[in-house]
Amino acid sequence: FIGNHEKSAQIQYNVDFGKLGVLPGLNWTTAFVYGWDIKVRDVTDNAQEREFFNQVKYTVQSGFAKDASLRVRNSYYRASDAYQGAYIGDTNEWRIFLDIPVKLF
Repeated sequence: FIGNHEKSAQIQYNVDFGKLGVLPGLNWTTAFVYGWDIKVRDVTDNAQEREFFNQVKYTVQSGFAKDASLRVRNSYYRASDAYQGAYIGDTNEWRIFLDIPVKLF
């Protein structure tokens, strides 16, 4: 949320399943992000955007791949009409992230 003069707020909730005794390394995150007062091409300064997402992440706890993680995220993004043409527009997407830490020293 990087719009011109934009203000934003986020509410997020995380669950660490390892602490619940289910599966160490498994986490779930859900969040809602809202942005407002976006200035768009000197026409309006009240454009808005919002995103809701859910993400599941598993981090390997030991062995050769220790600390490597796989994340799957589904997000739902919407923007006001004034912001549609200036940015990516309404989007629903799935993302997959593979994080492999590399220790150089």
